[in-house]
Amino acid sequence: MNQTRVSPNRTRALASGMFVFVAVFAAIVWYLVRPYGSVYFFPVHFLIGLGLPFLFYAIGATGGWFRVGLVATAVLLAAFNVWGHEAGAAAPRVMDWSNAFAGLVGLVLAWGVQRIQARARPPHRPSEGR
Repeated sequence: MNQTRVSPNRTRALASGMFVFVAVFAAIVWYLVRPYGSVYFFPVHFLIGLGLPFLFYAIGATGGWFRVGLVATAVLLAAFNVWGHEAGAAAPRVMDWSNAFAGLVGLVLAWGVQRIQARARPPHRPSEGR
């Protein structure tokens, strides 16, 4: 059986769509929770962890680029958790484990979505001549 891979252009389109969808959703959630303080930013950290690696995946369309995106996103989330209070109150003054855990869950789910997409096969076509 000949199993074809998803083309790089299709991968870029899917990854870009995933990034844009999650980024818009994260912006909406951030706008809604910001008045309540940075203690409630864990959904935003989750969405950053879920969406940002797909920006890198859209750039390179390879698993290596996606892994670079995972590492870059983990570094960004760690920076938000440690120094976020200095960056426009993006995080509380102390390490908030709910933000860290939400970001980690987002990264794990992003990895799972990428694995599912990478192993996807095109739909079967009807047999010809039968």
